[in-house]
Amino acid sequence: MNEKRSVSISDAASMNSPGCLDTKGRRFSCPAVNVVDNAIVIKRPPFTQTAFDDIHAKTEFESKSISERLKKQAYCSKKRLWKLVSGYLPILKVLRYYNIKENILIDILAGLTIGVLHIPQALAFGQLTSVKIENGLYTSLWPVIIYVFFGTSAHVSIGTSAVICILTASVVDRQGGAFVAANPDILNFTLNGTQVPLNEIPAYLDYKEGVAMAVTFVSGLMMIFMGVFKLGFITAYLSESFFCAFTSGAAIHIATSQVPAMLGLDITKHGGLFKFINNYIEIFSHITEVNVAAIVCAVITCLIIVLVKDCINERFKHKLFMPIPIELFVVVFGCIVGYFGDLNTNFGIAIVGSIPNTIPPPVIPPLAEAPDFLADCFIIAILIFANTIAMAKICAKKHNYEVDDSQELIAYGMCNFVSSFFKCFPSSVAPPRSMVSSGMNTKTVVNGIFTSGLMVLVIMVISFVFEVLPKSILAAIIFIALKGLFIQILDGRKFWRVNKFDFVIWFSTFTSAVFLDIDYGLFIGVGVSLITVVFQTQFARGYRLGRTMKDSTLVEHKKYQDSVEIPGVKIFRFESSLYYANAEIFRSNLYRCTVNPRKLLKMIKKYEKKMGKSGKSVMLLSEERRSSVVKTSVPSTNTTGTTNLSTSENNLTGRMNSTESTKSDSTKRNSGSSMDNPVFTITDEAQNNSYTLKQNGFNADGSMKRHGSIDSTFSTVTITTINSEDEEVDPEDGGILVTDEKLRTMRRTHHVIVDCSVINYLDASGANVLSHIFTEYDHVNIKLFLCGCSYGMREAMKHAGVFNKIPQENIFLDLYDALAVAKIQRAIPMLLDVTDYSDDEAAEDSYITKL
Repeated sequence: MNEKRSVSISDAASMNSPGCLDTKGRRFSCPAVNVVDNAIVIKRPPFTQTAFDDIHAKTEFESKSISERLKKQAYCSKKRLWKLVSGYLPILKVLRYYNIKENILIDILAGLTIGVLHIPQALAFGQLTSVKIENGLYTSLWPVIIYVFFGTSAHVSIGTSAVICILTASVVDRQGGAFVAANPDILNFTLNGTQVPLNEIPAYLDYKEGVAMAVTFVSGLMMIFMGVFKLGFITAYLSESFFCAFTSGAAIHIATSQVPAMLGLDITKHGGLFKFINNYIEIFSHITEVNVAAIVCAVITCLIIVLVKDCINERFKHKLFMPIPIELFVVVFGCIVGYFGDLNTNFGIAIVGSIPNTIPPPVIPPLAEAPDFLADCFIIAILIFANTIAMAKICAKKHNYEVDDSQELIAYGMCNFVSSFFKCFPSSVAPPRSMVSSGMNTKTVVNGIFTSGLMVLVIMVISFVFEVLPKSILAAIIFIALKGLFIQILDGRKFWRVNKFDFVIWFSTFTSAVFLDIDYGLFIGVGVSLITVVFQTQFARGYRLGRTMKDSTLVEHKKYQDSVEIPGVKIFRFESSLYYANAEIFRSNLYRCTVNPRKLLKMIKKYEKKMGKSGKSVMLLSEERRSSVVKTSVPSTNTTGTTNLSTSENNLTGRMNSTESTKSDSTKRNSGSSMDNPVFTITDEAQNNSYTLKQNGFNADGSMKRHGSIDSTFSTVTITTINSEDEEVDPEDGGILVTDEKLRTMRRTHHVIVDCSVINYLDASGANVLSHIFTEYDHVNIKLFLCGCSYGMREAMKHAGVFNKIPQENIFLDLYDALAVAKIQRAIPMLLDVTDYSDDEAAEDSYITKL
């Protein structure tokens, strides 16, 4: 079956199903439809960008001054006032449209369920944050109430969070160490003649509580500021590999902080650099002092939680209305055993101790030392927003609603800012609680009212029950909750396979967070993330494009076995933005993949000198003086695959090149190879088209028909690019050995096309490099075409003066337009009367010449 090939065409006509195999047994994925129905055919003449814009671009743009736009926006109405107020207080809109009959029951059940999950986590994370236990209860109350008023996600559960708690604990312990160093007498505190451990001294605990409140205050204020000015995009600079590594590193530190309590040890906590190593040295130095009863409590707790979560909750999650709150049951069971067994007295197990049964009045956080931890607060604020908004978007996608990023940022800020006055530490999302809320199909943020109501009941009525709870049980609850983060460490293998830059970010963040400190890990991870962005532009890929012999599809030449290059035309694609950091890399890659005009000029000059000494003619590859661009005999495709060109098209092509043919006598070059045919054939049939060559940027009459018909039997001739490794050394001067074959190989290229479709940013340095590349190619009689330039790129080129050097006739709409024109402008090698670059050309407008 003879098929006419288009720009891209499937072999579906010969297939019975999408999964059929070709002659080599490889599976095709093209759809099983008739080739006529599935063919891609484009019929239009080639366009320069200017010609296309003249026809299709908008001629008038609405441009208003800033004052006019401000006046247009400066008005007031009831609708706008309601939108503004309800935007900052979403609870108003929720209450206005609240459907009690449909929503109230589910909101009550979900709120109480989340409240039940809050109780054990509040107790455990209060201990993790290195403050008083009751601070965890307060953090599970006030942020929940505040989020009801300012939040937009019905499923996000604000409160205690392990990663944020360990970050806060790092600041609290660091400042606590400085406080003890400044007040050494506090270590002599006694009660009833008995030396009191440091972590139980009231003044020390009050100080650390004040530090946590200050961190909460500053972090909340930062988030409010970022929300008002819509700066949430900052989190976009933190990659997934960074978050995975950082949270996994934080999990190691969280687990380490709970190991002493699980072993029943009372040891000195180390902070700062290498605290991970120092803490384990301290643990093993006191390993003979472990409390077996505490270990038994911790092991039993871990086993029960793992068995229930993995064997019941996970296995039967589709049948359970809500997961079994096993942590709460463990806490209740621990309280019962602790009360009746008197574990503190009989076995020496540390217990929670006294918990106030009142809600404290608001107090102003102590901010005198806030400048010491501003950087920590900023990082905490970023992580709170990044983690919480990610969870909110997951829930919003699942339940088909939208969350406002800026309003959510303000809500998280308000949750922390206001709660800091009520002795809370920083609050964030807890994914397990949020997923439970999502699974219960919570309707509105009103569920938070019932959650906070339950927490008030716990604090004021039953908080005394938790006084006998062993701390080893709380430590075990925290430890086993980190299982997912421990498993996440294995993601390092995934990042290695996906992208080496991602692995570098992951590895540097994880190792520095674990072995140095979590703060250092965070800053190092962010720094490496930003550096890799720069390095990725430095290692940006540039490559030549070729054409597949079967489907005439332009692909990366080296990646496809049936790809051949188009004789005389080099197509180059650069996969990056073009700016000051990689402009020279772009030029180097372009010259390496196509033709290096500097090397070519040097070879020509050397060849000229060599021929001059021998007294031979210095005409390169030709005995006649000919022009650089001539018309080409381009056959049109008939039904049998043979090609010929009409007389009108020969005249058309000649007129297209008339401006350059005046330099010298023009001659005709005929080629019988189908590879020398243009991608888009020119036929008399195109004269019915409404577009003319003059309209499309060419000084000629007539019209062109563009379609994808290409002879499928291509010649396998390709053009070799001479690499520096392949160069032979001239024994006379140690330079490049110039031979006729080398010059012929390099001079076969008459056009270089740069595909700019993937370049989304261009600065002054990139624009200058394009100008100078054009000049260098023009110096050796090679035409440079640019195609696929975005509007922003063209504007940058315009203002940088690029079009003063590169004619706009060399800027094409897309790659196929440039290729269609390049293939009918066949280059003839020039005479060897070339000159070196002038001073201005060599300087390339460099600042150094102006010093």
